[in-house]
Amino acid sequence: MRAVLVFCEGTHDVVFVERSLGACNNCERLKGPIRKLPSPFGASRTIPKGLIAQRIEDLAVEDIALHDRYPPTPQFESVVEGPEKDVIYVLIRAGGKNNAKAVLRLVEYTDALMDAGEHEVTEHAVAFLFDADDAGVRTTVSTFRRDYGSYYGDLDGVAHAHWLRTNTTQVGLYVFHADGKETGTLEDHVAPMVATEWPQRYDAAGRFIDQNSRPGHAVLRNEARRLKAVITAAGQFDHPGRPLGTVLAQNGLPVERYRESSAANDLASFLLATPWRSTDSASNDAAMAAAGGHR
Repeated sequence: MRAVLVFCEGTHDVVFVERSLGACNNCERLKGPIRKLPSPFGASRTIPKGLIAQRIEDLAVEDIALHDRYPPTPQFESVVEGPEKDVIYVLIRAGGKNNAKAVLRLVEYTDALMDAGEHEVTEHAVAFLFDADDAGVRTTVSTFRRDYGSYYGDLDGVAHAHWLRTNTTQVGLYVFHADGKETGTLEDHVAPMVATEWPQRYDAAGRFIDQNSRPGHAVLRNEARRLKAVITAAGQFDHPGRPLGTVLAQNGLPVERYRESSAANDLASFLLATPWRSTDSASNDAAMAAAGGHR
């Protein structure tokens, strides 16, 4: 079995990835207890506690303020299994672009554990998902090369929607941005999905935000924040008081919107095209070419 570690910025990004894989690749979320996940992420005869359980136990829980909603990132959020049951996608909430040091500590720990013994997962790759934001795709790629090259080595060949073989593993990078632009975020793709599903709600939510916002409100800080507010407000009829991730989840936005979304299909195809060392070079080259064909 193989695993792709997918590092996402936030909770709703994790939900978008999970639902895109389900809608476009027929993947399914693994719902059993952590110990039953494929090792080393779950337990085995050689490791009584898998990587995820160890990660949770290693947190300095007593140092976390009781009112804090989340423990420190990166955190494992979900595991999705491919239709052939030979690949799992381990979705991790990693925080923003500035959290590279903490992410790399988890990556290093995972690599060491993978190399330490025999596991059900025999090979893994790593995919990093970021928003371009106002910095743009090219700057986001350059920042990634700088911040993660300290561990993976020369990342000059990495680019948006491409995979790169390194001495450690295969590394992929995907940068959300608006169609036809260098800048933007995942919300540029989610907003049209929500507007298609709930057009009256979406328009009314937009008017509410625009008519009632005032200078200094966080919702005016950038377009991504405004879109998050509009999307969340439009989803409150079925999930009152719930966050954006719930609006996008299985009982929120219907699966048809993901199947119709070019962004969801593009992302799912990118992850499906993960090249593997244990396959022949021709297959790997085809996978690399497929991954490089996305916007």
